[in-house]
Amino acid sequence: MATKKSAPPKAAQKAAPKAAPKAAQKAAPKAPQRAAPKAPQKAPGARAAAKSKAPADALDELAAKLGLTRAEAEERAIAALATRGSTPKGRATREPGPLPERLFLLLDGRGLDGRGMGIEVIDLPTILGSEKHCTVWINSPQIETRHLQIWREGESWLLEDLGTEKGTWLGDQRIKRRRIEHGDEFRLAGYLRLRTEFR
Repeated sequence: MATKKSAPPKAAQKAAPKAAPKAAQKAAPKAPQRAAPKAPQKAPGARAAAKSKAPADALDELAAKLGLTRAEAEERAIAALATRGSTPKGRATREPGPLPERLFLLLDGRGLDGRGMGIEVIDLPTILGSEKHCTVWINSPQIETRHLQIWREGESWLLEDLGTEKGTWLGDQRIKRRRIEHGDEFRLAGYLRLRTEFR
């Protein structure tokens, strides 16, 4: 004869369900956390289309500003990129301007250095005189220590006598200050020829 199992008391029934889940939670291994699903990757063609979208919009804007079609703006952009960093054949990068005039002095046709070569005026102002500290030293007792000076004003070369007793002459005219021309022949103290040449 089968015997009926007696049911546990009500208090045990109530405690059992609560205790079992806690024990099960502690005993059960933790489930690995799943990473958030990645966004679906775009196909290579879609990526290229997305990249080319911005330049296409910029190109359309440029074409609209210039009043051109998109194709014409694209042609101009390609031509500009092709010529970047290169100089077209037969054309200089900039038009050369006139070279600055270089002034040379010759003394009695022999050159101030005694070797028949003209001396280029570099230091400004250039002082000519018999003092050894002058820019151009002329060894002559008739030439004053600081006889004349030459300087540049804008594009013009100027010569000025420094108040000498015997003066600086051009032809028959005694000069105080004058704009220098190519081929001028000045006479210092009335006898020493100073020729000016531009080269």
